[in-house]
Amino acid sequence: MIYNFICNYFTSLLKNRVPFSLFILYCAVPFAQENFEFTIPDSLASKSYKELRAAFNTDRKDSTRRLIYAKTYIAKATKTNERLEMVKGYELLGFANDHNFRKSFIYYDKGAEISKDLKNVQYPAIFYTYKGAILSEKGSYKEALENHLKAIEYAEVNNNEELIYVNKHNIGILKRHLELYEEALLLFKECYVYELKSSERDEHDFLRTHLALADIYTETRVLDSAKKYNTAGYNLARRLNKGYVKSFKVYAGIISFHEEKYQKAIVSIKNAIDSLDQDIQKYTVMNGFFYSAKAYEVLQQEKKAISYYKKVDSVFTKYPYNFSSNLMESYDALYKYYKKVNDKTNAVKYIEKALYAYNIHKEDYLTLSDKIKKTFDRRELLEKQKALNKALNQKDKKHATFKIIALIVGIIFIFVLTAFYIKQRQIKKRFQEFVKNHEKAQKSPKKPVKIDEAEVQKIGLADDIIEQILSSLYTFETKHAYIKSDITLTSLSKQFKTNSAYLSKVINTYKNKKFAAYLNDLRIDYAIHKIQSDTHFRLYTFQAIALEVGFNNSQSFTRAFKRKTGIKPSDFMRQLERS
Repeated sequence: MIYNFICNYFTSLLKNRVPFSLFILYCAVPFAQENFEFTIPDSLASKSYKELRAAFNTDRKDSTRRLIYAKTYIAKATKTNERLEMVKGYELLGFANDHNFRKSFIYYDKGAEISKDLKNVQYPAIFYTYKGAILSEKGSYKEALENHLKAIEYAEVNNNEELIYVNKHNIGILKRHLELYEEALLLFKECYVYELKSSERDEHDFLRTHLALADIYTETRVLDSAKKYNTAGYNLARRLNKGYVKSFKVYAGIISFHEEKYQKAIVSIKNAIDSLDQDIQKYTVMNGFFYSAKAYEVLQQEKKAISYYKKVDSVFTKYPYNFSSNLMESYDALYKYYKKVNDKTNAVKYIEKALYAYNIHKEDYLTLSDKIKKTFDRRELLEKQKALNKALNQKDKKHATFKIIALIVGIIFIFVLTAFYIKQRQIKKRFQEFVKNHEKAQKSPKKPVKIDEAEVQKIGLADDIIEQILSSLYTFETKHAYIKSDITLTSLSKQFKTNSAYLSKVINTYKNKKFAAYLNDLRIDYAIHKIQSDTHFRLYTFQAIALEVGFNNSQSFTRAFKRKTGIKPSDFMRQLERS
């Protein structure tokens, strides 16, 4: 399968060559410098293309011989003007230069140029797939996306369905890195359906898709679905004796964390994470360390938590393009810990590491945080500024001042972004929990409340009075009479032909809330229903929505909305638009 070929190539590149993170130190060599008036060695003159390719794959550790095989391949194809074989030769030459990815791109581009009119099922799409995967590893997400989209374009023209979904999966990974969970989920679901139906599916691909779906559903707190795909993937990996078993165990631990089973999470992650190959599964490793730290933090084992936050840092130090908001949260925790124990040196150290991460991923930050609210606590920033001023002890006062300013600006970025990430996660979690509970409540048919004899004794009213008031309340609710803005306890009791004391007692007892809260909750439920079901209603201002559902102003509506849902109406609207 095509994916296996790609995977084997990247595995070789990662294990036997310079790490991706260091490739930017190499300079690209212009294609024109390569002279393919190449003299074929006598020992290779009679070799067929198949034999040359076999020799190339056998001598994986001898880069000099691999270059000779690749150039011989191109020279033979050029001499006989066999364009498809020339393309294959440039593919081999790209592999032979895997120690310098920019140089290998020159040969992939040459192969793509020659093959673009061949109408071949594999070329040129495969070249753009290689480039996209390498650029993604390097953290150049925008360039990676452009290459994967170009690969899909050629794969569609030449009817290579498998390569279409390989690239869709890789784009899903890019979206996941940018925390665009809904967009990533759609792509991974497409890949899952394709692989499920495919009679010749690559089980390695299928396992990767299970893991990606488990990850996305875990991050979005849809834990039933996360467990479903994680368990299915784990069972498949065991049956096939594939190396992903430990990865699924790590995610089982992360799911346990979100289920608040913290000790179980720690054990599950610990038993699996040391067996993972960080070169290949660095993202899973970083996630495992992060949630181990969070679990120890909840269990109030601070030193162990800090040791795991440091492990998150160690993964980033080794692979500086493996970035996530969990990394920033880890640096925030390390900074706060060392500030608390008055270790200014380490406090500054982790601020500087966070700044380094920010600088590498500045463009991604801007993509992810274009809606950041600049509401960071000024007094806290001033305290950090004072602490850093004391920590920095340099002879050159001018240089020290510039460094302090740079650090403070960096702190503002880091903590504003961290605060934003944490706040957005909380808003999303509250939104999902509220919508889930609200939908359950809406599906349950509303029936008049039955009179409980124990409650009758408690409030001291006759059965017929309670029954009459409850019946009136039922009609009041079902006809949405509560959206009138002039309703008071007195006016409603007159409408029900009872007195306000009786009505108040029945609402307190049978609705478990005071009259004002009861009335506001009905209005908020009605507003939420209209917002979810009526797209035109969503265009109203909050002042107009407030008046429409019975409030006198937007301020009282906003307070009641937040008390009911846990989030502001504006945040609710944003989450609804994204879902």
